[in-house]
Amino acid sequence: MKKNKSILLLSFALASQIFVSCEDSIDKVNSPIPYESIGGYENSDDVAATHLVSKFSFDGNLNDSKSNITGLVGMNVAYADGVKGDAYQGSSSVARYAVGNATSKITSLNDYSISFWMNTANTVPDGGSPGQGKGAQGIFSIVRPMEFWGGINLFLENPDSANPNRLRLKLGVENGRAGVAWRGQSVIVNLDNSLNTWVHIVLAYDSKTSTINCYTNGLQSANVSGFPFAPAAGVVGTAIWYADDPGTYDNVKNAPKYGEFQMVGTNGKVVFGNHQFETTPPLNNGSQQDWATSYAGLMDEFRIYDAALTSNEVSALYKLEKDKR
Repeated sequence: MKKNKSILLLSFALASQIFVSCEDSIDKVNSPIPYESIGGYENSDDVAATHLVSKFSFDGNLNDSKSNITGLVGMNVAYADGVKGDAYQGSSSVARYAVGNATSKITSLNDYSISFWMNTANTVPDGGSPGQGKGAQGIFSIVRPMEFWGGINLFLENPDSANPNRLRLKLGVENGRAGVAWRGQSVIVNLDNSLNTWVHIVLAYDSKTSTINCYTNGLQSANVSGFPFAPAAGVVGTAIWYADDPGTYDNVKNAPKYGEFQMVGTNGKVVFGNHQFETTPPLNNGSQQDWATSYAGLMDEFRIYDAALTSNEVSALYKLEKDKR
């Protein structure tokens, strides 16, 4: 019995020593295993960090972590599960949006990128009568109170009856720079088979080349249209904007390019989840339109940069946010 008891005590002592040794090795000696970098970045906020001027994570609030959009007042705003934490939740039955104040970092954008995730059903044809969730759904606008359209307008366009599984995401902008005859320009990113699933979008304007570069899930968007003389089948990734009539897609008239982007007539207001003319009361000199409505889907990780992101930066941003970093 004494021999067995001695063996038992020895075994217990050895086990305790091994446990303590392992505990010391794991918790006190070894450093945590780091995430593998993506594109040379550890975190999504590291991508073009010096150019990030606004970031909304919608984690149960309307806070801009860069403080260039503040004082947002929400109308029926709600949240749901997002790509990272919570997301902004629109509605197909009740108007939801938020209006806030923007600094000159937002209203003086020249080169810029807008990045965000969306998850939504298709828009519903307006049918000539107003109704929440019908018609073109506003996502973001920089307000110009004396004009119908804002300086930058992001929205879901009315659906394409020939392509019921296609979302038509539209960016429309208004350039007030002297010498620009075709001040209003736009582009549509056609998203096929993307209904009710999270999709990452980046729209990047480069004033040096007058190009609007469109990305879907980290890659060049497959079907970009909605700009003057766009081919019927669209283009991949990049559209060129002109300051006057180019005559053809190949610019047979040798029109000057869109160039430096200047928003004029802004008043320091922005609206999330709606058009500037669909709020109550309207934020411009117009009135609510039967063909338009506030956004009905989900939106997450909304970012604005004062530079045109490169393709490598876009890819890294998409992968890092998808990895919840």
